[in-house]
Amino acid sequence: MLVPREVISRDFARFAALSGGGWLLDAGLLLALVGLAGVAPQIANLFSASCAATLVYLVSHRRIHSGASHGLQFRLGFYLIYTAALIFAASWAMAPLTALAATFTGPGVAAAFVAKCLVTPPQLLCNFLVSRAVARVPLGRSDG
Repeated sequence: MLVPREVISRDFARFAALSGGGWLLDAGLLLALVGLAGVAPQIANLFSASCAATLVYLVSHRRIHSGASHGLQFRLGFYLIYTAALIFAASWAMAPLTALAATFTGPGVAAAFVAKCLVTPPQLLCNFLVSRAVARVPLGRSDG
């Protein structure tokens, strides 16, 4: 079934707003881990992004994507596996991006923050598309 462009645009805007809140949680945890605990940015990003992604998926599943209630645990598990792969890729990119940013900001929290800002837009688009698909894919007769 084709979905009108307006519906997808509205849903993306809602997902982006929700993800913005998730991103604030993510960035806050990242900066605290880097600045206060001395954790490497790429390691801190693994933890912070995982927490935020779980929260955003659980809220967006029903509130934005009108996801099926059947199989939520399986859907969340699948989404978290996808998220882990994406977070590992983004975290891998954090090291060179942080080093690049440090040439402008100096080393530390500011450089990690700039790197986080650079990896966010492609992650947002991928997360929207994958979370929408995972929420709506039929798993059996219960999904209709």
